[in-house]
Amino acid sequence: QQLIITPFNHGGSRDADPFKVVDLAPEPSFAEQYGERIAFLDTYLKADDPAPLNRQIRYYTMVEDVWKTTDVWPPKGFETERWYFGENNSLTTAAPVRGFAQDSYKVDFSATTGVHNRWLANLGGGRDIVYPDRSEEDAKLLVYDTPALTQDMEITGVPVVTLQVESTHEDGAFHVYLEDVAPNGRVTYITEGILQAKHRKVSEDTPPFYTGGPYHSFKAADAESLIVGKVSEIKIGLINTSVLIKAGHRLRVAVAGHDASVFERVPAKGTPTITLHRNRNAVSYIDLPVMRRQH
Repeated sequence: QQLIITPFNHGGSRDADPFKVVDLAPEPSFAEQYGERIAFLDTYLKADDPAPLNRQIRYYTMVEDVWKTTDVWPPKGFETERWYFGENNSLTTAAPVRGFAQDSYKVDFSATTGVHNRWLANLGGGRDIVYPDRSEEDAKLLVYDTPALTQDMEITGVPVVTLQVESTHEDGAFHVYLEDVAPNGRVTYITEGILQAKHRKVSEDTPPFYTGGPYHSFKAADAESLIVGKVSEIKIGLINTSVLIKAGHRLRVAVAGHDASVFERVPAKGTPTITLHRNRNAVSYIDLPVMRRQH
């Protein structure tokens, strides 16, 4: 196979890089993408004696605006960097030492990623994917920020979030966003992960597809309600991404209980209050596939 991971909308007719201007034409163009497909099929389906196929993954790193090639995913050279949820809505590389530390969040069911998000992009009409400044929406969420980075950081692969939570309800949805916070305060969406709490069990079965993160089977036999008052671990693999975070910017993890753009509310009735634990006995964190850049 040859795999191409692009910052385009569904079908490749428009650029969907949230760090660029809205409704930008893709590069390569739609016609050039089509030409690549035809050339591939002509080579490997029509030719009598085609050359051996070069296994290859081509991907694009946002902000850096560079196309790259690898034969493994995630690419070589990346290390897992763990950032813990800390005091005063911070992300820190220091593991928690306190025996008791937590934050409470009452789910805001008006929270949304808008009417032009990735989930609504397949409705036809070549819709663009638009994530505007997220700072207003983030005021409705539970957020944690790193300090301003002192050097550029590339994140390529699957970020994985581990949450230690308890809830006032037996089920709920967890929407987790990874975002870039610029020095001027603008918040830009990078990627996200979603999981309904009752499907939180991490399966030991071999997944039928590549996950890159924890595998949740979504089978009825693996479903398990939350126990009110008990801390449960929820692991969520975010959607694959590749982005360069510039020095001076901060990384943000934002936790929501709903996205009103398209999803049904969970639970259907009631408003859960989520308690996120972040202490030495119940550690919440995000693992990032990172490559640090020297200036």
